[in-house]
Amino acid sequence: MATRSTRTRSSYHHGDLRAALVGAGAELARTGGPEAIVLREVTRIVGVAPNAVYTHFGTLAELKSAVAQHALRAMAAAMLSHLAQVDEPADAREAAEVHLREVGRAYVHFALDQPGLFRIAMDGNPDGVGTPGLGEKQSDSASEDHPKPDTLLIAALRRLTEAGLLPAEETDAAVMASWATVHGLATILLNLQPSRSVAEREAAVDAGLHYLLQGLTSRA
Repeated sequence: MATRSTRTRSSYHHGDLRAALVGAGAELARTGGPEAIVLREVTRIVGVAPNAVYTHFGTLAELKSAVAQHALRAMAAAMLSHLAQVDEPADAREAAEVHLREVGRAYVHFALDQPGLFRIAMDGNPDGVGTPGLGEKQSDSASEDHPKPDTLLIAALRRLTEAGLLPAEETDAAVMASWATVHGLATILLNLQPSRSVAEREAAVDAGLHYLLQGLTSRA
């Protein structure tokens, strides 16, 4: 048995083991949420000895934090896929409103489609969840190649500002209001009203995003 573990560990090149551990953690979170990420199960999936985790992660919390970042980027990728299918109107103001609305819809859809990954993305980081775009650690900031949901939200709000629908000085407040709306919708539909039909969920999302946009653009 020891020979097999040694052989498996030696097959990893530098950096591959870390990615494999994070990927295994993400698959466990996908089906069972943050609490499903257990070191022994992660290493069983990857095929290495349990102590191999400590080559890259000092604690389980560090591994969960890495999985949380992985889930955030998976969430952003799903949101971008949704946005790519949206036909925006030619009018810049209407297009900016549609874009923000669909960013919010994509956020909620990911939560409903991937509740395990959504949970690790939102509460699997032991450092806590910060307000999107505010106080994010420089070392963890999203790049254009690997965006995170907050990047997409801030870009959508910038479009509202460029279209003359949102004063630039109100951006920070708009970030909080937007995040509270979509996160609140996702949490309510997942945890408090899980029996709603698809049509009822969409109606709730439409209503929430409608009133969010009304509030954000009321002074335009």
